[in-house]
Amino acid sequence: ALANRLTMEVWPDAMPDHATFCSVALSGGWITVVQVRGVGLPAPYPVRWRATAPEEQAMLTALRAFLAEDLSSVDPYVSRLPPAPFVTVTWMTTLDENMATGLYIQNGLTLPPPLANVAKALGLTKACGLNATAAE
Repeated sequence: ALANRLTMEVWPDAMPDHATFCSVALSGGWITVVQVRGVGLPAPYPVRWRATAPEEQAMLTALRAFLAEDLSSVDPYVSRLPPAPFVTVTWMTTLDENMATGLYIQNGLTLPPPLANVAKALGLTKACGLNATAAE
C-alpha cells in the first residue's frame, strides 16, 4: 500500500461543538494526525512522527479489514447518520495502483477491534474523543 488514510468523525452527543474529527495518514513510514474539534473547524494542529512497526501494522490491519469487507462500508449517497452517539470512518488506500475508498458508520462509540487497535496503538483514544462517555 502506498497511501493510507482513516478519518474518524466522533459524535458523543448531538451538540456539533462536541464532535471531534481525526484524520490519520500513513505514508512513506510516517504517521500524520490532524485533529479538529467542533463544526466551526478551528485551525487544525497536525502532528507527524516516524511510524513504529506496531503503529504501521495497526493501520494496515484496519485497512485490510475494510478491503476484505470484515468492516462493511456503506453507500455514502444513500446512507443516513444514526442519532448520536455515533462514529463514522472514511477510509482510503492505494493498492496495486488502484484507489480504494469507503465509508463506515456505526452506532455508539465502541470501535470494532481493528479500529480500536489503531486508536490504541497511536494513542488517539482521548485526542479523538473516543473516550467520551455517552448513554449508548
